[in-house]
Amino acid sequence: MFKYVLLCFLALFGYYAWTVYPINHGPGIIAPHKPNIDYLSWEKPFTYKGENIIPVKKYSGELRILAKKQYFFDDRSELSPIDILVGWDDMSDERNVSFINFSLSDRYFKMSFTRPPIPLEHMYSEMDLLHLIPSSEEVKRTMNGLRKGHIVSIEGFIVNVESSSSFNWESEHLRRDNTRLPNLVLWVNKIHTN
Repeated sequence: MFKYVLLCFLALFGYYAWTVYPINHGPGIIAPHKPNIDYLSWEKPFTYKGENIIPVKKYSGELRILAKKQYFFDDRSELSPIDILVGWDDMSDERNVSFINFSLSDRYFKMSFTRPPIPLEHMYSEMDLLHLIPSSEEVKRTMNGLRKGHIVSIEGFIVNVESSSSFNWESEHLRRDNTRLPNLVLWVNKIHTN
């Protein structure tokens, strides 16, 4: 009996270790272009899990995951179970990001470094914090398998969430400065690793 419990524990620990182990690509720019954010001609608001989802803009791009956090118990986890911090251009380059420690907690991000590898304003201009809402079970499965370092292609809508039961959640898609990133609530239609 003890052997089976130990075997299950080792299997779970191995799976957990695999999901948090980062992917390294070596030096060189990996995701060279900033994401495309386009105006919508018209996209009708819709209901998802009892919340009103209001599309604001289109969002697509090929981005490097700098940090990932899965939520299980916060107020927004049923709607958006995963946050990712993404970077492009210099903030997707191993030569820069390997000197920075990124972390996500409570729907916000932190980064620490001894000396910034590039100017701080430049760093903030090439990152987004994405709160992901999966549009399907297939998208959710892909999101669950994401790891730090993955290069992902992603398509969806920046949205605002209007709720009658708990909270309103608005995307801050216009804000970008040297102290804070845009917080984008993203309805994900497609996502895959490259």
